[in-house]
Amino acid sequence: MRTLLILAVLLGGLYLYAENFGLAVGGPPFIPVYYWKYSGTATKQLRVTGIADSVKIMVSGGLSEGSVTIEVRQGGQLVSAPKTYTGTFKDQLQYRVSPGLYDIVFRIERAKGSVRYDWVSTKFDPY
Repeated sequence: MRTLLILAVLLGGLYLYAENFGLAVGGPPFIPVYYWKYSGTATKQLRVTGIADSVKIMVSGGLSEGSVTIEVRQGGQLVSAPKTYTGTFKDQLQYRVSPGLYDIVFRIERAKGSVRYDWVSTKFDPY
């Protein structure tokens, strides 16, 4: 009985924390990220070599609230226009690039739901 009470208090505290400050659990690119009223920015680096000439980003998920914006930058400069997702989505973004180091920026605004991200450098193949 005492264990159930401690578990209930911990879950209640976690819920209150998530409601007031936001919570994100997961580990892209292999594990989906679960958001609960979370706002923040995550930046992942991707090196493109001479063999590969494009950056491919796959994103899928569903958000009941908020949005996720994805942009690709090289040296602080945008490679293309940012793409914003809300609701249920499944998309594949592919950008032709030159060799170098790129930043993939994920901006999350008050998101509630789950999102699966995956990114890779590859040969350009138009869909």
